[in-house]
Amino acid sequence: MDKQNNLGKQLYEWLETHWVSPAYSGGLLLAIALCFFGAATNTLAGWLYTISGIIFALLMVGAIMPPRSLSKLQIHRLPIAPISAQDRLTIQLEIFNASPTPKTLLEIADLLPVTLAPPEQTPIAYLAPQETYRWTYSPTATRRGIYHWQTVQLRTGTPLGLFWCRRSQEIPAKAIVYPTVIPLNRCPLIDTLGLETSTDLNRDRATQSATEGLTRTLRAYRRGDAIRLIHWRTSARFGQLQVRELETLTAAPISSLP
Repeated sequence: MDKQNNLGKQLYEWLETHWVSPAYSGGLLLAIALCFFGAATNTLAGWLYTISGIIFALLMVGAIMPPRSLSKLQIHRLPIAPISAQDRLTIQLEIFNASPTPKTLLEIADLLPVTLAPPEQTPIAYLAPQETYRWTYSPTATRRGIYHWQTVQLRTGTPLGLFWCRRSQEIPAKAIVYPTVIPLNRCPLIDTLGLETSTDLNRDRATQSATEGLTRTLRAYRRGDAIRLIHWRTSARFGQLQVRELETLTAAPISSLP
């Protein structure tokens, strides 16, 4: 039984995507037309032939018009801006009617990836010739990743609703969803980062700016040395400039020791 249902569903979808598939009203009307035609062949009554002929003409119009209604429809997709997870994507599609006749009672569906969001669809009641309809929707992206999809489906049963017709167009799309950004008003780790470095730097600067005491040794003057560090008495004794090298404090201050 399940196999029969699956085969029937597949046949129905194949007819809808390749030609037309009958709606419930279309199937019922087709059965009535066959009954009238069978009765007419048995009784040779002209009025029965007339009724069955009118019904068959309506069914023919209902089967020919839906594919024509979906022709000459051009779909353009606008670029999708990247977002973070748990935010809403902004997806925009433009449907342009390039035919000289208006299009009515359309249904458009964008087949999104299952991991991104369920498929979205919307009806279009009327689309005038040379008119562009912009469809904007905003699904919520719950998972990060790079998503690709391309199928956009157009479906209609116009003008009588007796048959359904569906056609697909390949409109590539790419959506980038970054990981969730957690806002932080204050981070203790980042706030204390660099405090020790700045303290040591200030201590070294204070040592380098000193001109008395904390002298480790004397060495010959090199280009770029500070003039204030020249030891004039020793320079006069040796006959060349001598520069003091000062001690660098590497121990932590007493107040910070346990």
